[in-house]
Amino acid sequence: MNELLTIPKSAIDTLQSVEADAKVERPHAHFAHPTDVVVDPALAKAEKLRVLEALEQDAKQLATAAAEGMCGGEDTQLHDVLRAKETLELPPADIAMSVVIQNLKSRLPGAAGTSLHGPILGAIDALEALCAAMSASPDAQPSVPQMC
Repeated sequence: MNELLTIPKSAIDTLQSVEADAKVERPHAHFAHPTDVVVDPALAKAEKLRVLEALEQDAKQLATAAAEGMCGGEDTQLHDVLRAKETLELPPADIAMSVVIQNLKSRLPGAAGTSLHGPILGAIDALEALCAAMSASPDAQPSVPQMC
């Protein structure tokens, strides 16, 4: 009665592949922000790049439509998409730092006027100061100043 159900590895691999394909085909249905793509463990780097390229094209089309007065002023997130694409080229520790800073900056406008605004702003300032100190260090890695 207490038998464990074992799922073959091939079935798990198939499910993960289907999930990754769905995320690549319909990124807006799976990702609220471009940094979510960067940190998604289900996607390989090449898949993340394809998702971000699709989001970039959508953002550019939305920006063009906005410039022509054809939309309701939605945020294109183009800047965030481009930063996310740059982030993919960094070493893992730098990716983590960049994602944290980008995530905090994206939350800042929504926190305006709340008790979260000050701590978020303080965290951004502290992390950016850390990045500056790390980049000024004699043994700094070349990628640190690029993202901070």
